[in-house]
Amino acid sequence: MLKKSQFKPLNGLKLPLICAITFGLLTPSLAAIAVTPPFQVAQVKGCPRATVVESYETNNFFVYICQTQNGAFFYRGLGKDGSQVNVMNVTSGDDGTYYATNNNITYSINRHRLQVTQNDRVILNPHSAP
Repeated sequence: MLKKSQFKPLNGLKLPLICAITFGLLTPSLAAIAVTPPFQVAQVKGCPRATVVESYETNNFFVYICQTQNGAFFYRGLGKDGSQVNVMNVTSGDDGTYYATNNNITYSINRHRLQVTQNDRVILNPHSAP
């Protein structure tokens, strides 16, 4: 233990030292926060890792019938709003029309038209975009 005679106060530094320590203890620590602007992932048009067999464009969608390397067909619909629909259950008719069925919705596409039916009722039958 120090005797009173051994302790020599630093007269000129007392107040600034106390203020610096107090300020450091009372100030909340700051954390860096990364602010990144919102972004949209770019959509790949066409059929990634597959061949485009048929394609169609409406005012709101790009639609593709794709064929994989092993010969399987799939439907790919890309909304111009960023949405996407992939349907793996695709059959083809004798007239060159492909039918993609997803639950109660059927997409039929050929080089002349795209038609979408739900519960056997036509819900989309657009004209191709120029």
